[in-house]
Amino acid sequence: MKKIVLLFLLVFLGFFLFAQKQNDVALLRDTDFDNPKFHARHVAYGFSENPSRFARFNPIYHFLSGAMFIYQKFVSVQLPTSCAFNPSCSAYSKQLIQRFGLVKGVFCSADRIMRCNRVALTGLPITVFNEHDGKIHESTDRYYFGNR
Repeated sequence: MKKIVLLFLLVFLGFFLFAQKQNDVALLRDTDFDNPKFHARHVAYGFSENPSRFARFNPIYHFLSGAMFIYQKFVSVQLPTSCAFNPSCSAYSKQLIQRFGLVKGVFCSADRIMRCNRVALTGLPITVFNEHDGKIHESTDRYYFGNR
């Protein structure tokens, strides 16, 4: 009998200690979690406006395009926007694949994703960051090694 009473008290104490207070519930109810900056976000399927005839029938193209579309449309919206680069890594990857092709675009995207962390940013000078939005603006010209 003592064990049952002790178990009941522990369960009741747990509910009492971890219960939300009324002001917490009111705060959650009154907060608008809808972020308007994602309303104007346009995500397109594919890596270019007019894919070549070969790309339209290539299953690898459609697999990668679909994976990128699902990531940009549903997954990246749920993640915090603390990226230090502009454009985002997924949009930059689309630009790289469009400009350099699948193989070089994927390798260059991997380089960008490896640099997209706070540890890699510690040694950068302040002059690299844009003064208006505090982000590093990169162009795909970074990976272009040919004659212009």
